[in-house]
Amino acid sequence: MTAHNLSFLPRDTRDFSQKTVALRRYNRIKGKSLKHLLLDRFLNHYGYDKGAITATAIIDDLLAFIEHFYRFTDNSLLHQGQMVWHAIPINEFPRRGKSMAQTKLLPVVLDIISDSDIDDMRQPLHHRDIRLKRIERWTHQALDQGALLSQLDLAVLLNVNEFTAGNYVREFASLYGRPLPTRGNIQLIGGGQTHKADIIGLHLKGFLVPTICRKTNHSKEAVERYIRDFEAVRLLTTKFDDLETISRIIRLTRPVVKQYVDLIPLDS
Repeated sequence: MTAHNLSFLPRDTRDFSQKTVALRRYNRIKGKSLKHLLLDRFLNHYGYDKGAITATAIIDDLLAFIEHFYRFTDNSLLHQGQMVWHAIPINEFPRRGKSMAQTKLLPVVLDIISDSDIDDMRQPLHHRDIRLKRIERWTHQALDQGALLSQLDLAVLLNVNEFTAGNYVREFASLYGRPLPTRGNIQLIGGGQTHKADIIGLHLKGFLVPTICRKTNHSKEAVERYIRDFEAVRLLTTKFDDLETISRIIRLTRPVVKQYVDLIPLDS
């Protein structure tokens, strides 16, 4: 068989660079939205001949009208990419012997996949950058709705283990200089999660609670609880020298009492 008799498949001349592939993936997923499906209906099925720009304006108005018509509360209508997740209310504090089954829960709506995530598909991003961006969004969305996500919540949402989720939370704080509003950071629970020195230090300098909340990115309830416990320990140290006695009176663990005692000024 001669070479000129051989049949060859057409050469694929498409650009397969990382940036171009990412852009094609972005265009594919972007086209799955209800807005784009309706736009295709207008232009290719309904005989609409006023152009894509006018059709898009009509579709935006219709979608806004439908959302307003069916929305009874802010969380009653889920958008594409959203889900309901049960988180713990800000004012629901842990205590010894209190199980998760005894803990109140609050349904919140989270943007699991947002328009911003879709836009990020235009260019390759490392999965770590994507996850840091998502945990920032999720924790703040929960906080805005009056609830807190734990590291376990983030682990489930990211489909990673709890240790990895904790690393992401700490990495975010290290990179951006501010802690995420997780349950551990706001209610100050969990190993190594303590901002007592910062909060009590500001309190001793005369800063008011709202200012302390803003400077430390903690809730009013958490800041007030820290100040209340500190002042109680400071008062009891004038009456008792034994940390165990103070611990039993105030119902805080001995190590926590010791932390507060160490924060009391020497001239107090």
